[in-house]
Amino acid sequence: MGSAKVVQGNMAAAKSAALSMAMGKAMEEYLILRLGEAGLINNFERIVREILPALNEGIENFHILSEYTGGNEYQVLVNVKVNKKVIDDKLRLSGISLEQAYQSRVLFMVAEVGRERSNYWWKDPDFFSVLNQTEVLLYNIFQERGFIPVNHTFGIADGSLSPEMHRKDVSRKHAVEWGKILSADFVITGSNVFEDDNITTLHLRVFSVKEGLLLAEGTETARREMIGKLTPEDNQVVEDVARKLAERLIPSMLYMGSESVARVQQILITLKGLRNYQEFKAVQRFLEEDLPGVQSVRQNRIGQGLLSVEVDFSGTRDELLRRVLNQEKLSFKLVLESAADTEIVFQVAQ
Repeated sequence: MGSAKVVQGNMAAAKSAALSMAMGKAMEEYLILRLGEAGLINNFERIVREILPALNEGIENFHILSEYTGGNEYQVLVNVKVNKKVIDDKLRLSGISLEQAYQSRVLFMVAEVGRERSNYWWKDPDFFSVLNQTEVLLYNIFQERGFIPVNHTFGIADGSLSPEMHRKDVSRKHAVEWGKILSADFVITGSNVFEDDNITTLHLRVFSVKEGLLLAEGTETARREMIGKLTPEDNQVVEDVARKLAERLIPSMLYMGSESVARVQQILITLKGLRNYQEFKAVQRFLEEDLPGVQSVRQNRIGQGLLSVEVDFSGTRDELLRRVLNQEKLSFKLVLESAADTEIVFQVAQ
């Protein structure tokens, strides 16, 4: 829906403004469905700056369903069809990953360096080892962004570790080794240095465990109100610094992905031979709630005994086929009628 004030009786201008609002909202809704919550959060600045202003090019056509004028305001209800290829191309050109990163496991190895001592868990990684305050903040930030922070406090067989792996400054080689030991996809190393002049400096490096590569690094600095032991006020300063740095590092992690990250693709599923409304709802509920790998389900077309839905699926078409055909949740059996790259047709067995 879109709306606009009618100024000095200029209905044409109000209609144009209302249509622009409606189509902008439609494009925002498509981006929410396409990228998911984590994708929007991780790329929000680029979406606002680069994608939204140019998204009208992604509108294939629109149809006005209803109009209303009252109280000097024009309101319109519009059905908008988007060109998914155009939008996806724009997203890729802006460096926005169309793969989901919510399954990636990240290990933090960030030392806190103060005036008197350094605090880092891998110096003595036993059962009682805990995250320092900076790592706790990073843990929460990356968890919000859809990553799975690795909990290293379950204990590690110390005899399997070389002395070099206990050093405060973690090399690329040893970061990758730690990542393999703790089954991480990414390892973030670095330090948070609290200096005498009330300055805190956070330096981080991101390594891909699978590729053994340094993906990105960065530094952020801020002034604290007090020297010495961290206070709640200081925590906010450190959190602000950590969030700024995370914004710069996360895109490189999205580009690389990992073995645990499956490509999300859109697949059109059509079901023929449905006999009643209850079967319609049962299938839709099954796809949304009971089929592993399904990110979202959007109704595409409904007709006599027919239902078509667009499914965002994390995996291959063959994996989706296998899971649907082997399902035991529905009270009726589905039989494969045809399958193309991005479209599958099932028939309800009578």
